[in-house]
Amino acid sequence: MVRGNTLAESPRTKATFTIVTAVFVLLLWIGFATDLFLHKASTESIVKSEKIPDILLGLFRIGAAYLAFHTILFWMVISPRPGIMYCIDFDTGNVVKNEIKGIERLVTFSSWQLILCGIFFFLSGLVSWLTIFEMETPSFLNRIIPLLYYMALSASSLTAIVVRYVIIPADFNSNNPIGHLFLKQEQVMHNWTLILLSVELVLGTIEVLPEGVILGGFLGGIYFYFAYIWARFFGEYFVYDFIDPRPKSAPYAIVGLVIAFGIFFMIMYALYAVLEWNQWVGIPLVILFVQRSVLFKPPSIESIQ
Repeated sequence: MVRGNTLAESPRTKATFTIVTAVFVLLLWIGFATDLFLHKASTESIVKSEKIPDILLGLFRIGAAYLAFHTILFWMVISPRPGIMYCIDFDTGNVVKNEIKGIERLVTFSSWQLILCGIFFFLSGLVSWLTIFEMETPSFLNRIIPLLYYMALSASSLTAIVVRYVIIPADFNSNNPIGHLFLKQEQVMHNWTLILLSVELVLGTIEVLPEGVILGGFLGGIYFYFAYIWARFFGEYFVYDFIDPRPKSAPYAIVGLVIAFGIFFMIMYALYAVLEWNQWVGIPLVILFVQRSVLFKPPSIESIQ
């Protein structure tokens, strides 16, 4: 399948990079202007929950971190079974099937958000256990953990929704095999990160600030730069067609992506706000959102139509 003539460095490339850089700088300015990057959560707000004992929260977080890193290391990087992706060839603009192994399996945004999720759960779990054993918590963790949490919330929800409602239907309708999207490592990346973060949201230990809306777009901007460098100098392919800066629609796609990050963060923030107001209303809404976001079985023809 040919997407179109995107072989050369078109004028849209500079326009796209200009827009991305401008948005990136704007988000950076907002982060400092609102003191988001300087926000320091209290240790109590990170480790204390009214719903479960501290030790159970610590076990949950370390368990979630282990699942993330086990998936990354054993089911992806050192797995002898290659990962399958339908990518955009940098030179031809054609959709090509790639089989990738090793560290190259971590070039997708899904992998990035899984790594992000693992780091968040590991660090928050670390603080939980340091507190349990009455040990001093490094103060920088109180600044980093909320930022990681906000990015993970927006990235995991966006990933789950895009995979379920965009990538799977597109591959299905193009008669591309979709079985690889339901392998165990894919399930963790596309489904379990959102599920685990939603459990964390329900436990309500970390305050979700509305200013965190900028961090998803911030992460998306970093990934955009990485994806172009990867395609241009190393892998010679874009994992996602909407991240290619050369098509005429590219500037609009990138702006739309930043907006999407913000929308999904605000959905998670709204769920957090409802949970703070009334957990008996909030918990069913969280369950409903997750249920409509994840997909564990390949769809039927009827469900796609």
